Parts: sequence; structure tokens; C-alpha cells
Amino acid sequence: MTQSLSISATRNLRQIWLIRTGCVLFAGGLILGAYWLGQIQAGYDQFDSISRMARLHAEIHTLTTAKTLLSQRIARDTELLRLNALAHEATLRRLGAVEGELLTLRERLDFYRGLVAPARVARNLRIQGLAIIRSGANQFLYRLVLIATHTLLHPIEGEVELTVVGEGNGRHQVLSLRNLEPNSQDPLPFTFRSYEDLVGHLELPPGFKPAAVHIAILVSGHPHPVLSQTFDWPIFLS
Repeated sequence: MTQSLSISATRNLRQIWLIRTGCVLFAGGLILGAYWLGQIQAGYDQFDSISRMARLHAEIHTLTTAKTLLSQRIARDTELLRLNALAHEATLRRLGAVEGELLTLRERLDFYRGLVAPARVARNLRIQGLAIIRSGANQFLYRLVLIATHTLLHPIEGEVELTVVGEGNGRHQVLSLRNLEPNSQDPLPFTFRSYEDLVGHLELPPGFKPAAVHIAILVSGHPHPVLSQTFDWPIFLS
């Protein structure tokens, strides 16, 4: 009988522990249910929060990737700008050098033209004749004829220097047209395609003995005479 009481007591203890455990579990369930119910009533949804956090992480990853790509593009564009600036600077230096070379070539071309052009003009230009005619005691008329040996597309422009060489007051003298005719243009201008007839007056100083007349022709654009000729003094009495 004692053994039966012991078994009965053991069963009672187990039931008590089971009841207590059930009560504890029930109370925990009530607490958790109340917690979740409170969160739901307060508008909190854990699954929605997790989903939102996942979306935010995805957006952060996307923005980080875009930032990296943008940084790489900025670096590449900056390098391209630097290279373009260097190329532009090199082009400007090369352009300056080419312009300098072009200027040198133009100067050389102008120099050679200056050498060649007078010779070409001299081949096409001739002094057809010079006549000196007495018109008074020491007064004379002169007539100088210039001609072009070929038909010219453009007229020849220039000036004629006329000087009379002789002896006066016991010494050699060279008299310019201004000394012989103060009202005359000196040198004499001319412009022609085929020929030019220059006529004027000369008045020699008293006692001056003329020996020759020197003619020098200057063409516009050339500093030196392209043609010169000396004539013995020709006198045709009127």
C-alpha cells in the first residue's frame, strides 16, 4: 500500500509540473500574441520593414555603382580634356612655326621677284630715242620716247631721271632736270602700255658746255633703275 501511495504522489507531481508548464507556455503565448498584436495595431509590419530595408540596400548598391561609373567617366573625360589641351597647344605651336616659315618663304619670294622683275621689265622696255633741239641761246627742247617691246597686260608705271653731264666754270658738273627747269617734275613720271612721249624744256647755265645726257628709268616697286643709257649731246639747230 505504501508503494501505491508513492506512485500516486509521483503522478500528482507530474501533473502539477505539466499544468505549470502549460500555464507558463500559455502565458508566454499570450505575451507574444499581445506583443505582435500591439505592433500590428501600432502600424508596424516586420515583413514590410524587412522588404523595405532590402529595397533600400538595393538602391544603395545601385547608387554606389552609378557613383563609381560616374567617377570613372569624370576621370576619363578629365584625361581627354588634358590630352586635347596638350594637342591644341602643340597645334598652336606648329601653326606659329608654319606661319613663320610661310613669312620667310614670302620674303624670299619677294626678294627673288625683286631680282627677276627688273630684268623682265628691262627686256620689255626700250628707250626709242632722245632728241635735243635748240630753242634759244641756252634753251633747248627735249623729247624722250619710251616703248614696250611687247604688248603688256598691265601698264608700266615709273619715273625717268634725266641729267645733263658737262663742264662749267672749269670743272665737271652733273645737272639734274630740276637744275635745268625748276618748274619741271623731277623725276619725270610715266605710265604706258605701248609707248610714252616725254617732252620738256632745258635751260643751261651760262658758260656750261654739255657733253652728254644720262637717262635712268625706275619702275614702281623697284628701288633701283631697271634701265639706263647715256647719249652724247645731240644738237639740232632749229
